[in-house]
Amino acid sequence: MSRRIRRTPRRWTGTGWHAPVLVLAVLVQGAVALWLGSRGWFSGDLIHYYVERGGAPGGDEGLMEPHAAHWQVLLIIGYLVMFKVLGLTSYLPYLAVTVIVHLALVLLSHRLLLRAGAHPTAALLAALALLTYGAGSEAFLVEAPVALTSAMLIALVSISVLLRRDFDSRGLALVAVLLLVAVMVSLGGVVAAVWVGFFALSRGVRAMAAVVLVPAAAFLVWYAVWGRTAARVLLSPSEALEVPGAALALLVAPFDDLTGRWGAGPVLVLAVLGATVWGARRRPLLASLALAGFAAAAFHAVLSAVAQVPYGMEQVTTSRYRYVVLVALLAGLALLLDAVVTALRDALGPPQRRVAVLLGAAAASLLLVHAALGQFTAARSLAEIGDKTRQHLAGTLVATSTGQEVINDAVRGSYISGEDLGQLADPALRSELPAFEASAEDRIEAESNYFVAVSDEDLDLGDPGEVDSDSFDRELRAGTGCLGYNATNDTPTLTVSSLVGADIRVRSEAGNITTRLHRPDEDVEGDLVAWRTEPGEWTYIGTTAQVAELDVTFDTGGRFIICFS
Repeated sequence: MSRRIRRTPRRWTGTGWHAPVLVLAVLVQGAVALWLGSRGWFSGDLIHYYVERGGAPGGDEGLMEPHAAHWQVLLIIGYLVMFKVLGLTSYLPYLAVTVIVHLALVLLSHRLLLRAGAHPTAALLAALALLTYGAGSEAFLVEAPVALTSAMLIALVSISVLLRRDFDSRGLALVAVLLLVAVMVSLGGVVAAVWVGFFALSRGVRAMAAVVLVPAAAFLVWYAVWGRTAARVLLSPSEALEVPGAALALLVAPFDDLTGRWGAGPVLVLAVLGATVWGARRRPLLASLALAGFAAAAFHAVLSAVAQVPYGMEQVTTSRYRYVVLVALLAGLALLLDAVVTALRDALGPPQRRVAVLLGAAAASLLLVHAALGQFTAARSLAEIGDKTRQHLAGTLVATSTGQEVINDAVRGSYISGEDLGQLADPALRSELPAFEASAEDRIEAESNYFVAVSDEDLDLGDPGEVDSDSFDRELRAGTGCLGYNATNDTPTLTVSSLVGADIRVRSEAGNITTRLHRPDEDVEGDLVAWRTEPGEWTYIGTTAQVAELDVTFDTGGRFIICFS
């Protein structure tokens, strides 16, 4: 009589070739990220921290004040230490922090997937997808997203603590402290608390409450006292209706990215959900991790949609937000890959498996090339932004040294605050900055963006030396007070001459104005800048640029009242 032997499920480990491959990939990607990212420069966020949060004298924002609705007290304290030691003379140390956090996220994600029972090949492929994620590479090629990625890292550390200590009381208390740290880094910490809280729910409501009550209470107290001053939610009724679709677009974006952007994102998300349900019995721990990740990703997607829908879908699905979604959904992706690997192993014999491995390797190579192209594309864009920021700062340093004042804080399409640039140009901070050699072009570019203003409030910059135009029915003459004119075309243009600063006041039916600053003697001109205006209301147009001319173009003709003094 024969006996049937019941086999216990095999526990997958990271032994064999998988671990060396991952370590090698991490080292290569780390070096590539530092190389690509070093072509960029400090983001507007970090420069704002520097000039307003204690890195430079004169900053008036307290540590507890919100930054774009984020509570970032611990992040800013960390930056303050770097500011005191390094200033802004070198970008590489700040970038290195971001790269290290990314690599730590990949390694810890891989370890958690193995611990949760994922097939080693599935865990490796999922980790490599995150490691090389091209469309989300802003998260590790520039310093700013570390506010979000570090919160995600704390979430993974918290889950590791819960598993290692088997949800005992000390483990729960430690995780509560970790999540408190996370919410004091950025809003990503709230996403982290949702992720860890849902994972702890697998052990009961008490476990969930033990890890989230302290960080939740602390965040709500901060929001009630300080955070409400940040007007972040600007949704109109029509925009509110766009939130579900925008959130769904962000949820599926990473999977679409990973497959070459062929529109497979929604199908893969459904496949991941199916694999999670199917794998709940075979891989219960991995399924719990995946479901908690789905909850966090959905929360993050809705939060991002609510905050960014007024600014367009590109802002909702921006690179760093896609990265956060992929981190949260990595366990679900591993479950899908696990199901595929297991099915192929069971269905194919040794010869067919070799063919499957070759085909899989070819597909992985193509996807790796796609990821690399995504990183190079992101790096090129970040380098352009970095060059523009350096150019604007160099030009501002020259312009302010002659006594000119920044009068415009935010230009559409700009990546840095004019007010922050003006403070950074303080002569007392020159030793904290790299050496700049500004050209006449650098100066006029900065002046066009930050030393020109179009406002509904009096600028009081002085009378223009001359005002010229051939777009009206009579000659414009400075010093004549307010006069009425009729435009002779649909896009009338006038030129204001500024010796040490000048402004004019205009009433017209124009809803849009463009300005461009130039210096004929130096044969240089700046950016064309667009401004919104209120038809029928007084509009003040001026510049603090010295010995320059400002071209002003209106989007409609008709009757104009122009005041020259």
